[in-house]
Amino acid sequence: MPAADSSPRDRVAARLDEYKDRLLELSHELHGDPETSFTETRAAERLAVLLEGAGFTVNRAVCDLPTALTAEYGSGDLTVGVCAEYDALPEIGHACGHNIICAAGAGAAIALAAAADELGFRVKLLGTPAEEEGGGKVLMLERGAFDDVTVAMMVHP
Repeated sequence: MPAADSSPRDRVAARLDEYKDRLLELSHELHGDPETSFTETRAAERLAVLLEGAGFTVNRAVCDLPTALTAEYGSGDLTVGVCAEYDALPEIGHACGHNIICAAGAGAAIALAAAADELGFRVKLLGTPAEEEGGGKVLMLERGAFDDVTVAMMVHP
């Protein structure tokens, strides 16, 4: 754990280091338990529980999508959106790495939260279902989930 007078960058790195094993575990759990578009109930719940444990306020079943979620931490006029996908391909599983996208998105959000209060911004993770078949991210966009997001990002392996 960095000293209280450490830089935001040091706190972000330390927070990521603190969560690295849980993030890897999340990725492995999703990979071993693939769920396809709009049926990712266990994946969404695993992600929600991890984020709640990290101090985020989690909203489940957002945008009239049972497996979509948002998780927020901090406050301020600037909102950093981080997308997390978690669905698998039918009959193939996580060949596109959405298990990694989910864990990496969670890691980015959790790490950023370590600097959010001091720097005055909000972190909003958007759990986007049905990216392989169904366009969950588009549905969430059309239904307002991104309306308060200043900048959005995600990683794709």
